[in-house]
Amino acid sequence: MNPAPFEVVILNDYASPTGGSTAVALAAAAGLAAHDVPVTYFSAVGPVAPLLTSHPRLTPVCLDQTDLGRNPRRWRAVVDGCRNARAVRALRTVLARKSRARTVVHAHTWSQALSPFTLAAVRRMGFRLVLTLHDYFVACPNGQFFVYPARQVCRRVPLSGACWLCNCDRRHFGHKLWRNARAALQHRLLQASARPAFCIGVSDFSLNLLRPHLPPAVPTRVVRNPVDGVRADPAPVAGNREFLFIGRFEPEKGVLLFARAARAAGVDATFVGDGSLLPALRTLCPHARFTGWLPPGAIAAERRRARALVFPSLWTETFGLAAAEAMAAGVPAIVSDQCAATDFIAHDVNGRHFAHGSVLALTEQIRALAHDPALAARLGRAGHETYWRDPWTTDRHVRELLEVYGEVLAPDRPSLPGAPIHESADCVGTGR
Repeated sequence: MNPAPFEVVILNDYASPTGGSTAVALAAAAGLAAHDVPVTYFSAVGPVAPLLTSHPRLTPVCLDQTDLGRNPRRWRAVVDGCRNARAVRALRTVLARKSRARTVVHAHTWSQALSPFTLAAVRRMGFRLVLTLHDYFVACPNGQFFVYPARQVCRRVPLSGACWLCNCDRRHFGHKLWRNARAALQHRLLQASARPAFCIGVSDFSLNLLRPHLPPAVPTRVVRNPVDGVRADPAPVAGNREFLFIGRFEPEKGVLLFARAARAAGVDATFVGDGSLLPALRTLCPHARFTGWLPPGAIAAERRRARALVFPSLWTETFGLAAAEAMAAGVPAIVSDQCAATDFIAHDVNGRHFAHGSVLALTEQIRALAHDPALAARLGRAGHETYWRDPWTTDRHVRELLEVYGEVLAPDRPSLPGAPIHESADCVGTGR
């Protein structure tokens, strides 16, 4: 394999798996290196995953910092969340040794540690910036278009007067005001997220929500997250009884909605995961199974023993990994009609939709699959066939990234218009 004519610098808050977005960043880094593309993986929070030291084309740079939520010095978290000065300096040092003409900087997450000033530094130094929109931070101050106290989807215009007055934060109103101030800094002063060379959505659903908040001149496309798995026969759902939830036990994930619907439907329920709502769930469903977090192989085993997976999120999920993995396993998914899983879970084709946030509607769909094993089997087989006809592998993900990078680095590509970024003067690098 010939070496790629370019290299990639990946920006991500974390250097080891902490959630879906970091898992995608790590998989992309390893996949690009396997395609002989030199990759520098730049992160703030360790430890460094072994995967990042497994290939000669992969160079990890980790600052071994603490993310904002776990920093005991709250004043330091407030400052670093707006401008992580150490990360900016370190990134400038890395980029000063790179060629602007043949380097793509690809940012996955930056809101928990790296800060928006790292994006501004990339643009200020003249490098092409690609953003993968794993969440809604590019537009929404709390990243989810969700009002936590009311447990409702937010329809307000970001940074409007109504947005500033709404207490949407999971912590307190003061934290919401800080988030708004950081978002105003990111969008209006730095214009960091308004000046990328390319934006990648992880679903049509989420990209359509974000398009009104993106500059019209910035090209976009969907590159689905990888959902690698071992191909096997569809799960024997007709003979299974349990309805399955996989995820964090937090309000926005809709786990209480599932618990109430499972109790009302009188079905067996299994909860894989953990979180602050565990005591409430045990009270609502005293006879359910609670497994805690499990390794991937054990989760796959739980999936194969389920009649259906329930994906009841109250916020507008950008992808829906649990539902995609269920589809690949031949397990029907029951999903909210206001989340990205509706991109690939079609109602009464390979799963079921229910009215967002409705216990009654979810109960009806659970009962339908509980009482009709043939229906569950038909939906599961359809999902299995759909997925494996064109699986969302890491290799496919990387091939689509390479297409994006080729477009971004095209010599005849016009530069994007925009006002200068207001960064400190010393952020100018010497990229060649």
